[in-house]
Amino acid sequence: MKPGAAPQPPYRRRRYLVNPPFQYRMVGVMLLLLLLQAVAALTSVYLALWVTLRTFGQTHEPLAVAQLSTVGILVTLEMLLLSAFVIWVGIRLTHKVAGPMVRINAALQQMAQGNFDIHIKLRKGDALVELAEAINHLADSLRARRA
Repeated sequence: MKPGAAPQPPYRRRRYLVNPPFQYRMVGVMLLLLLLQAVAALTSVYLALWVTLRTFGQTHEPLAVAQLSTVGILVTLEMLLLSAFVIWVGIRLTHKVAGPMVRINAALQQMAQGNFDIHIKLRKGDALVELAEAINHLADSLRARRA
């Protein structure tokens, strides 16, 4: 630790990808939903603009058609920026589930080998806190029976 640096919490995970298959799958679902939403939005915008141009007889005006194609470019750029944001948010959110899953799985493997001297401690904001507490209670109960 560097001199003058603040001490780190004892259970700070060093990696955001603690369970890559799970996290990639969840981020993939989020990106797929974003893509579907983008396709629906782009289709509705194009359809609305095309109907408007047709209603006012502007379908052969070069400026109107250029504006219609500009909308596609802007929506594509927006989707690229949103995709990066969705990936970042997805990794952050799945980290709060995947991290506890890794800890719980390790604790259950120790319990399967007969080691009941475990205590799962999760960070503030992690998911699956109730499950971790139930496993801690189970370990306490099995430890008391063994003694």
